[in-house]
Amino acid sequence: MHGYGFLFLISVLLAGCSRSTNDVDAQIRAAQRASIFGATATWKLSDANWSAATPAMRDVAYRFCIERHGGDRTCFNEQDYSLIAANHAETNARRAIRSGSSAPFFDAIRARPAAFDDARRYCFSVYRDAGAQDARLLGPCLSSATGSDFFAIIPVP
Repeated sequence: MHGYGFLFLISVLLAGCSRSTNDVDAQIRAAQRASIFGATATWKLSDANWSAATPAMRDVAYRFCIERHGGDRTCFNEQDYSLIAANHAETNARRAIRSGSSAPFFDAIRARPAAFDDARRYCFSVYRDAGAQDARLLGPCLSSATGSDFFAIIPVP
């Protein structure tokens, strides 16, 4: 009986050393409220099927930042910017396919609409293979599929 008491004491001590889910959830909510990008409800998201999951993807991405980077604000901002950019890339591709935009870099998307679908499939497969926690790769990946320069290294017309 004495051994069970010791095991119970160790369990209680170990439980006290780890963050509770409620603490992390509260940290996520606080970080999102403090975000320079605001609440996802104010984001202009694409009408793509995956875009409806953006708020949940953001929650997971913020949890990733807390667990891997101690809640570094830079990580939060990069997650937000990437998710917004990914949604804008989707919106731009859909717009290019539906309408006759005069932007020459959309000609390729109009000529081969399935190419953007292939790029989206690739970007999300890499995201899922990496654990679907860190959304920072989605923005650059989908932006490049529409001819954008995510990092603003090369000016895009």
